[in-house]
Amino acid sequence: MIFEEKDTQELIKFDDYPYAVYVRVSTDKDEQISSKENQIDICHHWIEQNNYEWKDEAIQLDDGISGTVLLDRKAMQLILEKAKNHKLKMVIFKSVSRLARDLKDALEIREVLLAHGVRVVTLEEGYDSLTEGKNSWKFEMFSMFAAQYPQTVSVAASASLAAKARRGEHSGRIPFGFKKEGKHLVIDEEEADVIRLIFSLYNHHGYGHKRIVYKLNEELSLGNIVKPQISDKWQLTTVQRILKNPIYCGIFVANRYTTVKSGGRKKFMRNPKEKWTIYKEWCPKIISEEEFEKANNRKRRLAKRSFSPRNELRGKMVCGECGSKMVVLPSYKYKQNGEKSEFNYLKCSAYRRGGKDLCINHAPIQYKDFRAMVIKKLNAKGKTFKLNFKNDFGERKKKKIKQMTYEIQNAEEKKKRLIELYLEDALISKEEFQSKRKELEGEIEKLNDDLFLLEREEEKSIDISNIQNAFEQLKNTEQDLYNVFTVLIDKLVIHRDGTVDFFYNFK
Repeated sequence: MIFEEKDTQELIKFDDYPYAVYVRVSTDKDEQISSKENQIDICHHWIEQNNYEWKDEAIQLDDGISGTVLLDRKAMQLILEKAKNHKLKMVIFKSVSRLARDLKDALEIREVLLAHGVRVVTLEEGYDSLTEGKNSWKFEMFSMFAAQYPQTVSVAASASLAAKARRGEHSGRIPFGFKKEGKHLVIDEEEADVIRLIFSLYNHHGYGHKRIVYKLNEELSLGNIVKPQISDKWQLTTVQRILKNPIYCGIFVANRYTTVKSGGRKKFMRNPKEKWTIYKEWCPKIISEEEFEKANNRKRRLAKRSFSPRNELRGKMVCGECGSKMVVLPSYKYKQNGEKSEFNYLKCSAYRRGGKDLCINHAPIQYKDFRAMVIKKLNAKGKTFKLNFKNDFGERKKKKIKQMTYEIQNAEEKKKRLIELYLEDALISKEEFQSKRKELEGEIEKLNDDLFLLEREEEKSIDISNIQNAFEQLKNTEQDLYNVFTVLIDKLVIHRDGTVDFFYNFK
């Protein structure tokens, strides 16, 4: 009798009771146990069992997004915005773990939804705010369990890795110089010869990092050594990482890095040395500990360290040959009286890393001359035409918003005209009217959602209020002009002959 009565109940139309079905999948492993299809099917079944009209448009998907980072979840942000605008009456989740894996985020999401009269339903836990009322202990308990799960997994994974490390078992990418036999690392003699060469050149022949790179690529071209793992040529950063990696003297360091949540996002950070776990004699040695210590002696590193000159155009200068960033490198010359003169030249970062094997050596340009030329060009640019003194990003965004608003208004007008065609002019049938109205309402809903996401786009962060202020500050060339250049310049493409293409942040 119960089922017979339920079947005769009137179906609650989606338009009368708008809801959202929230679906989140974060990893491939997650996909196996809580796939998009699985979540949608469970929610679909509950919707029909409770006599609501099912709508595919109700699905809001965050695909490949961690449940511990709320700011990255655009679909959830859209749901919260719709709730605040009273465009939703209910949100359905397969489980609290799909809602969030962070206790603070889960409670905050629930609080926002309930504060705007939105019913919250999580199916696995049997939680329904409509029947639970103000009693939140059930939701809080399951939220705590959901938040604890990734921490438990992390602890278990760390414990498993630590156990493997104690047994000398390797997991992850195999370091250059080794190969894997079973679960353990063994020396790859062909690659190990390159490791020994690098340490020998650095420790016993006085080679610096760049000179080692040039030597390795020379030997590579002659077929005397093998290429690195992830590139066809040896590069500066590869050599630097090898010289700092204790694995080559048989030492493995565990728990060196960790992730923390800050400002709603995850960050990768280095642990203090007190938290490191060091395993000596962990794998076969390619070099001795003495060789490694010599290469990483603190006093020697400090003596060899070169400090990059001030570069107010950092990140803006691009090589016209390979597209890599241009950097400023110091060069010194001693006069007959012993006085030291410093010259800071622009170099392609790819050429710096690997020499002519990666790029070309540009015509010599001193940074101070280049900076003066850029300032002169900007001043001339500011005088040749009238600026509207508004950030171009903001202008483009404003135009997109205006265009999208126009499209929404146009669609609303079409919807209004459609009603007139059906009710007043009787030029279309009821079926045509319903079909076209459904199509227009779907279009309007999508446009409104896109408009919401567009309005949330972060503008370029600049430290100077506007372009006009930046041009004013150009008058004082003695100050650090990094913020000024950031506001005015998009990029500077520098060609091998020294010519420069300017791209601005304004029109």
